[in-house]
Amino acid sequence: MIAPKKKNLWNRAKKATRILFNQAHGYDAAVNSRRRARRQDTQVRAEHHALNATDRQRIIATLLDFRRNDPIVASICRLRETDVIGGGIFPQAQSGNEELDRKLEKKWEVFSRSPEITQTMTMRDMQRQLASLPLIFGDGGMILLKTGRVQLIEGDRIGTEDDDGSVIRKNSNISEEEKARRKRTIGGVELSKQNRPIAYHIGTRENGVLEYIKRIPAKDFIFHKKRIRPSQVRGVPELATVTDSIQDLTEFDEIEMLSAKVAASLSAVVKRESALDFELAQRSENDPEERLETFEPGTFQYLEPGEDVSVIGTSGRPNVDAIDYCVYRMRKIGAALGIPVEFLLMTIGKTSFSASQGMILLYQQTIESEQNDLKPILSRLWRWKVARWIAEGEIEFDPKAEDPFNVRWQPPSFRWVNRAAQVKADAQYLAMGAQSLDDIAATFGTDAATVLERKAKNITTAKRLAEEYGIPDWRDLFNPMQTTAQGNIVEIMDRDE
Repeated sequence: MIAPKKKNLWNRAKKATRILFNQAHGYDAAVNSRRRARRQDTQVRAEHHALNATDRQRIIATLLDFRRNDPIVASICRLRETDVIGGGIFPQAQSGNEELDRKLEKKWEVFSRSPEITQTMTMRDMQRQLASLPLIFGDGGMILLKTGRVQLIEGDRIGTEDDDGSVIRKNSNISEEEKARRKRTIGGVELSKQNRPIAYHIGTRENGVLEYIKRIPAKDFIFHKKRIRPSQVRGVPELATVTDSIQDLTEFDEIEMLSAKVAASLSAVVKRESALDFELAQRSENDPEERLETFEPGTFQYLEPGEDVSVIGTSGRPNVDAIDYCVYRMRKIGAALGIPVEFLLMTIGKTSFSASQGMILLYQQTIESEQNDLKPILSRLWRWKVARWIAEGEIEFDPKAEDPFNVRWQPPSFRWVNRAAQVKADAQYLAMGAQSLDDIAATFGTDAATVLERKAKNITTAKRLAEEYGIPDWRDLFNPMQTTAQGNIVEIMDRDE
């Protein structure tokens, strides 16, 4: 019989500590246990400490490789760029003067043809790049150049020579002012004492090394990121939270494919006596070092005396549950980004009509949020260009009555599943004044001015052709439809009189 342990002072202290520890937590989420091994007892850290420069570059390099080779990441980036931007996000000047508005929009149209320093991208191309930057790089932006163009900057080009932007070498021959500046620089973002960005350190990355770093004042750089919390300085790649899931899914797919190939690649093996001399002669002619280690589908192999082969079984291959499991994992990945799995796999047609509408409404919330994130970036770019036009004397306005910096951005709209219901609803909203013609035209990637201009040209052409071919009414060329109207017969007769 084993004698019970004596409750000495040390055991009593440990028990008291456990009691106090358990009573100190009012939430189960704060308790760490064997079943919650991934929870860490750690201090609350800023994002630039939780994701330092080395880890940031490692994540970006991994996600760039996924962007090139992984179909899921390629689908996510494509959806972000095409659905958020579509045909482009267009400005609508609201200065208070229609003539000034038309002039501003015309100048912006000319600028949009080649706004970037390399002159290889249009405004739509730039907007697509800005929309997808947070996915891979976490952040990025545009340098406002003195030439009137901009330069797109990925997030991996923002940084300093120090690992985390705050390390000061004790034996470095730098001034005290420079040391103080480096202390206030986090991840390449130089901050004021009030934690306001005052400059960005941007370089060129060659062979994985950030070189030729220049200090760009904040007034000359438009920074684009998404915040996790208010005090955050740098953006975190949105795909960082699902990187492991994407890699697990890719590896699972590869293993299943390899297993299916092995199961499908069965070969017949014939063993015969006295084949040693013949087999060795055959192998020496082809390759002296060749051994029977691989099989090709549908082939017969002859073994040496004493050799034998066990055929791999085909049970359970291909795995009938693999597709459902992969869809489940992709659904989790899409949920983290606000993208239904049906959009990732382009399988929206396999659901019911009401379910499809529900998915579109959920996805529409994600797209509208992304579009709203881009509007402040574009508004600052608009103010910068308008200020340059005013300084160069290309734009004149009355500051008391007109505001050329006031602008509204028209993003592309969503199309409904039921096209007929969409047209009817758009007409009703337009009649009520709840929507403008710009909102409806944006669904088709254009604007109200272009629609009205095209309509005016069509009417002019119809009148000319009707007169040329002797058609009494030019409206007959527009395939007239039967229409009905309701009204009081007395009022109609009075109106005719």
